Amino acid sequence: MQLGHRPKLSGNLLCKVVSIMQIDTKITNQTHTFTTMASEPKFLEKGNLSGFLQSYDTFMLDCDGTLWEVDHITAIPGIDKAINMLNGLGKRILFVTNNSVHSNLNYKLKFQNFGFDAPEDHIFGVAYATAVYLKDIAKIDGLIYLVGSPGMASEFSKAGIDYFGFGADPDKASWDPKDLLEMEFRPNVKAVVVGYDEHFHYNKIYKAASYLQDPECMYVASNDVEISFPLAPGRMQPVTGTLVKTVSTAARKEPIVVGKPHPLFLDCVMKKHPEIVKERTVFIGDSLKADIGFANNVGIDSAFVLTGTHNLDHMNSGEFPKPTYVMKSLADILDI
Repeated sequence: MQLGHRPKLSGNLLCKVVSIMQIDTKITNQTHTFTTMASEPKFLEKGNLSGFLQSYDTFMLDCDGTLWEVDHITAIPGIDKAINMLNGLGKRILFVTNNSVHSNLNYKLKFQNFGFDAPEDHIFGVAYATAVYLKDIAKIDGLIYLVGSPGMASEFSKAGIDYFGFGADPDKASWDPKDLLEMEFRPNVKAVVVGYDEHFHYNKIYKAASYLQDPECMYVASNDVEISFPLAPGRMQPVTGTLVKTVSTAARKEPIVVGKPHPLFLDCVMKKHPEIVKERTVFIGDSLKADIGFANNVGIDSAFVLTGTHNLDHMNSGEFPKPTYVMKSLADILDI
């Protein structure tokens, strides 16, 4: 599918799209009242899906657990058709994810492997969003010490951000204060940025915490809500939140966090898409804490899907933000 062109739809799906568009033209001028903290989420099913689709122009979609399963590789049936249907309806689709490992280009290629496509400027991996924040909002002028992923390095380079620190630390590991004091430190470091980094190391903790002793040095984290994930029985993988907490503890300083559920992510999205109307926007995701929490924090509606991190027991526990809607899968919109 070429960018800028709507996908070809099957006969049955095309009839559904045309039907919704005909109804949609009748409600364009109606006011949509949105609920950011729904006391009783509405379950989306065949009888109310058309009204749901008509209520929104912008669909913000999480990725892991929403477009594919949380293992990052298993397809969720019907998602490709659902994305193509939303495109056929003329909806604005933005992909908003806390995964800082990948660049937007990598996400685009992954989308294609799963049977759909998106313009790169509609993809908001948190690596890209962090670059947008540093370049266009914070307007950092100077060096950035990056504790981060290949995706972050790629997005920083594309944005023209002057950074260093990516990859394995060049200095020998040591506890000896003499060795620590001889390690290389650069002048004019205006920010420390922490994301996912497979090369996370004692030296990086030391350097990040040391740069942050300068009160003029900004501390930014790509995201902090994801701490660790179970890989297998007895195996737990630490992720970005663990790294951020480690640097924060050593530096005795808390970061500005870009990723969901923090509202700053929306500022980054709106910086590139100022045409978005919040009252006509819905966020769809599988994490009550990150996705639904984000929607509630920024004042937009949300739909919780049961294909990933959380389930109905979590939703009903009282420990998490409540969504506006619940659906088994994003692919449910095909049932209209």
